Amino acid sequence: MRQCLTRGCCSRIRRGLTLAELLMATTIMVMVAGAVATLGMTVHGTNNHCQGQTAAAQHARVALERIKHAVDQAVASEQFPACLVVAEQVGGQQLPDTLVVWSPAGAAANPLGMPQIRELVVFAPDPEHPNCLLEIRSPSSVTTAPSASDTSAWRNLVEELKTSPSSDTIVLTDRLRTTPVTGNWSDSLTAQQLRAVIRFRRLMAPTDQEWSQYRAGSKAWGELAWPLDSYRATSGTRTVACQTELQIITGAKASAAATALPFFGSASFSFELPR
Repeated sequence: MRQCLTRGCCSRIRRGLTLAELLMATTIMVMVAGAVATLGMTVHGTNNHCQGQTAAAQHARVALERIKHAVDQAVASEQFPACLVVAEQVGGQQLPDTLVVWSPAGAAANPLGMPQIRELVVFAPDPEHPNCLLEIRSPSSVTTAPSASDTSAWRNLVEELKTSPSSDTIVLTDRLRTTPVTGNWSDSLTAQQLRAVIRFRRLMAPTDQEWSQYRAGSKAWGELAWPLDSYRATSGTRTVACQTELQIITGAKASAAATALPFFGSASFSFELPR
């Protein structure tokens, strides 16, 4: 009978892993899979965030460039200094959310007086969808615009242009953030209870008050706040600046509950005022 000279010859050959080794391997695989899943979710979330930021910036750029282009191409006179901000009265608040620019498609009909309505371009939120910013024109109306100081008439005119079927409208963005007029945000709020987060501001030098004082004889020509003292014996250079502030959401819901980014724009226009 043949005998084994070593103990190893008689030992059984191992096949597979023990239970402890299987449990350890499974634990490691679960940890790796969890880390990969977390990394994937992080990458996906970061990608969505970056895409939202990029889309918001693009929407804001389009809107602000259209406004700037209109102001750059504006016509101005002593009676109507290039642009006008029309504020909506909501309770005790005034919301300067509408900009009117005298920007005719061709030559102005009366460049030394008041514009015709067809020569105006209006930038304002859509009353039916306040998350939309509209560019509005009324190309067929040859009616002369109301006096720049007639606040009530301008409010009525703007509201009429927003809803008139003869107006030409372009949606510049549908991502304006909206907020309730009063109270807190809820999904049940209607368009009439919401307002877009957009504000316009017009700055002028000399101001309307100073110019009125000069015309009334209570302020001297040289005492007016001419930009860079740019005035002569027969005329002076008046500068009008239009500032825009708006908030654009980064997601698909233009509400106060959505994340929004603020954007700012400005445009200026200079013209001669006769003495």
